[in-house]
Amino acid sequence: MLEEFTKEQVETLKKIADNPIFRKSQPFHVKINICHFYDITKDLFLSNRKDAILVQARKEFVHHAVKIKRVSTETIAKAMNRDHSTVCYYLKKASPETDKLLQSFNDSGEDDN
Repeated sequence: MLEEFTKEQVETLKKIADNPIFRKSQPFHVKINICHFYDITKDLFLSNRKDAILVQARKEFVHHAVKIKRVSTETIAKAMNRDHSTVCYYLKKASPETDKLLQSFNDSGEDDN
């Protein structure tokens, strides 16, 4: 027979779930919204193909995972079926936000001379 949690037990469980240490220990999964944004499948994202769109999606995923989610590079590599050095390579490249900013400067047609 199932028993319901008491109010105190529910509050304790909420505190445990909100603990940052507990959140870091949770498994990290590929976010579907990156695949949806780039109109690719999760299988393509995780594949070994090196199409420009796939590399861009992986780079954005890595930058967001590190900067926003604060996920370790080892965890990201495991989630992407890659090794640690590939994730570090993506991190050395400019972030997608930097790419957009540089492209907007190029599109503006301003000349420094």
